Amino acid sequence: MIVRIVITVILLLSYFLLPKYGFTDIIDSDHFLYPLSHANIWHLSANILCLWMIKTDIHLIPCYIISVLCSFIPCFVSEPTMGFSGILFAMVGISWGRVHRLKDMVWRNKWYLIIPLFIPHVNAFIHLYCMIGGYLFGRFTNIKGNIL
Repeated sequence: MIVRIVITVILLLSYFLLPKYGFTDIIDSDHFLYPLSHANIWHLSANILCLWMIKTDIHLIPCYIISVLCSFIPCFVSEPTMGFSGILFAMVGISWGRVHRLKDMVWRNKWYLIIPLFIPHVNAFIHLYCMIGGYLFGRFTNIKGNIL
């Protein structure tokens, strides 16, 4: 619980203190700060709510690295991508990868992957990339517990 509180405080502080960072391509981007940036307070609130709803272990450092690496894969968006959701999807992927259940992961999360395809200003591709990246990380490592 303390980890979730710390992450929430960091996200809130970064929302009010950092400029809005996003990436659209490799040349014009800040891939390392985009997970701390949010388009508006509703976007931030939704990501914090999801952080508290996910009941899996938090692997913040691996999930951050996964989300940044996945941000270099073309996402086919016309506007900057930003937000903590890539880290959240990587968390979900790691938890499914640890139990080697790819089909269940896709089936149980299908609406979280499909619906954003039709919502403007949401980058569904980065969600998919991060979930798959998290799954592969969880599947091929022996990660246990909370890792900061």
